[in-house]
Amino acid sequence: MPKTALVTGAARGIGRATAEALRNAGCNVIGLDREACDVVYDLTDIAGIPRMVESLGEIDILVNNAGVQTAVAIDRYTEEARRRILAVNLEAPVELIRALSKQMVARKSGRIINLASIAAYGAHTDLWYGVTKAGVVSFTRSFAALLGPQGIQVNAVAPGPIDTPLLDKAQPERVLELMTKVYTRRKGRPDEVAEAIRWLALDAPPIINGAVLDITDGSFLR
Repeated sequence: MPKTALVTGAARGIGRATAEALRNAGCNVIGLDREACDVVYDLTDIAGIPRMVESLGEIDILVNNAGVQTAVAIDRYTEEARRRILAVNLEAPVELIRALSKQMVARKSGRIINLASIAAYGAHTDLWYGVTKAGVVSFTRSFAALLGPQGIQVNAVAPGPIDTPLLDKAQPERVLELMTKVYTRRKGRPDEVAEAIRWLALDAPPIINGAVLDITDGSFLR
């Protein structure tokens, strides 16, 4: 029986490529975004997430891909921008996992993949973006410990510079710096990240749990 996957931020970039990869692998895919998607939903509405999730029915795979970035210095961050990035990048994925994991626990089965970033590990120019992505790494491991005994795998991917609209918002000097570090001297493609997510969602063995898979082409080495 085909698996059903919910992919957030599915209208463009890595989310769109992931939806296509999972669909090509035989999954039923529900794409969620603020516009032009199967489910149109604003993830800043944290309180409404449980009700929205309930309306979707059975979900086997959750890909928390949606994310925002504001390429401004910390002293120029508005209160609205700060609240939005914390809601979309941090609070919403936690609430989606909390809401969806209930049905996964009942079935003793489920796969959850979160989008972190190499921004989690260094002095990122967008301070709040780095903070939220470090949070993704943290809650990925926390949920893996909590849900692993129930048969649910929770992992993350941490991409480096990928050719997406989000990278277009980064400071040009930051992008140039990263391009000097990547081994192939090119930006990664969304479909390359999507293939890693597809593997985690469908083929990764059970021992792969609580992991953060770096997809950086050498731009960041741990």
